[in-house]
Amino acid sequence: MLLQKSPPLGRSIPPDTPHSIVHSLPEWKDNTDFAVSKKELFDILEATYPRFVLHPLVKELVNLIKRASGISEHQECLLFNSRRAAEACRTFIGRYFPETASELDVRCVSELAFGPHSDQIFAVIYPKDQDEKAMKFWTFTGEGISSRLAEVCLRRTQGITTVDLGLPPTRGHFFSEYYFHHRPLTDPSKAKDAIRTRFAGVLDDTGRNVRGVPMTSQTDVYLYPSGMSAVWNAHQLIAETIAKRRGLEGIKTAHINVLYVDSYKLLDLTTSGYHFFSTQTSDDLETLLSTSSVEHPAILGIFTDFPSNPNLQSADLPRLRALADKYEIPLVIDETVGCHLNVQVAPYADLIVGSLTKVFSGLSNVLGGALMLNPCSRFYRDWKQYLESTYEDIYFGNDALVMEVNSRGMEERVAVMNHNAEALGDMLYAQSAAVGRSGHIVQEVFYPKYKDRENYERCWRGDAVSFRPGYGSLMSVSFTSLRAAKAFYSSLPCYKGPSLGAVCTLATPFTAIAFPPEKSGWAKEHDLDETLVRISVGMEDLSSLLAGFSFALDQAEKSEKSATRL
Repeated sequence: MLLQKSPPLGRSIPPDTPHSIVHSLPEWKDNTDFAVSKKELFDILEATYPRFVLHPLVKELVNLIKRASGISEHQECLLFNSRRAAEACRTFIGRYFPETASELDVRCVSELAFGPHSDQIFAVIYPKDQDEKAMKFWTFTGEGISSRLAEVCLRRTQGITTVDLGLPPTRGHFFSEYYFHHRPLTDPSKAKDAIRTRFAGVLDDTGRNVRGVPMTSQTDVYLYPSGMSAVWNAHQLIAETIAKRRGLEGIKTAHINVLYVDSYKLLDLTTSGYHFFSTQTSDDLETLLSTSSVEHPAILGIFTDFPSNPNLQSADLPRLRALADKYEIPLVIDETVGCHLNVQVAPYADLIVGSLTKVFSGLSNVLGGALMLNPCSRFYRDWKQYLESTYEDIYFGNDALVMEVNSRGMEERVAVMNHNAEALGDMLYAQSAAVGRSGHIVQEVFYPKYKDRENYERCWRGDAVSFRPGYGSLMSVSFTSLRAAKAFYSSLPCYKGPSLGAVCTLATPFTAIAFPPEKSGWAKEHDLDETLVRISVGMEDLSSLLAGFSFALDQAEKSEKSATRL
């Protein structure tokens, strides 16, 4: 498999992929346009991450519901396959527009939507001028209906009831060979059992697992429609079982290192806020906690991504675990980037969350998220009881079938991506200012091998026999100038779009797309360089991968030298 050039602006990645979650943004400016929701760009998107913008199939179903239910031109609606999520959306909108709360409505529209018998569909109806705020709930909670559920409904309006998972054609597509050799299951419940078992790391019927914690079980894994949905539900779990029961409403959480950017936006909108610390300022966290007691803690819980995205920093998990134990607060770890096949974070975490959309799926054509309880946690009994009484499985069956077939052979896939990423990381690092290389454009390489290496390697999976744990497939690179970064990105002969963990290499100017101008101050405060290019390394032939990135570096250096001479 060779490195592939990015398709034209707005096309799906890979091209002609049904339900693709990645769209092509081949130039730097395309990313800044996306960051500010430029209408001309959004209008031509063939595919996109379904939380960011309504998928074309979802938009079509929304329009059908609006016509069928008599929603006026001054109103809009969003669709959920959970009444609980729909009511939460209504509450969220009402908090910002209390004067029009009476105009907000939640309706069951399953029949109008021609929904399958296994799924209910609810519409949240609100004034059109509140659409921007409503979409924030859709984006940052990840609870909206999936494009596959929308597709099933639309097919049923035409009398078509046969199952179509929306997989790429079996010939001539980037993923054709994979789906030729791997056929999906037909029972969603069996697919979900398989997903839970893989995420739990269970190896066999004796209970052996890769998690490093005894009694780890698939029964402690809860599936959600997206990774952000898992994160949102983790916060809801802590709010309902710790904050309310202990009278700690209004207490902030603590975040160690930069979390995924949408996690912050979620917290800003739906919680009491957060304290930010880095690995280097963990002493400040300890100082803050020392001013409190078990009965009246200074924070509600500790959250960290391991490693962080996009700076790839790894927190000192044993130290965080000791602080969490001392003050009896939970430690929540998002392992999306590290992946449980590389790192064992369960011995330190009370709760693990992960986006199945990324490395777990690998084929960038389905969303999914998971939350796992640690059976050895002091909070396990309360959390288990709460989830058993409140959890509703709204992960759409067709999405589960696709996620299950995608996640087969994950260990072999991750091994190749680890190997390729380390080779590329070494090449970039050797040409960076960090090794005193003058005259080159690479300022710094952010990769667990070069950032907080001891903290990361301490958590390497220790039980692997045929599999060698690695540093993961994600890295970021900063440059000596914004001009050099733009030239490098423009010259990259790989897919360019905002996601990670795919079998095909993806690049994105992270700060440019994640932080519009009004948020640039936050990015600088958290050491997110404006020149940052995040690279998710895939399974391409290594010589093709290295040659492609060497070419981009060479072109960027030529551009920089030419500009300097002017």
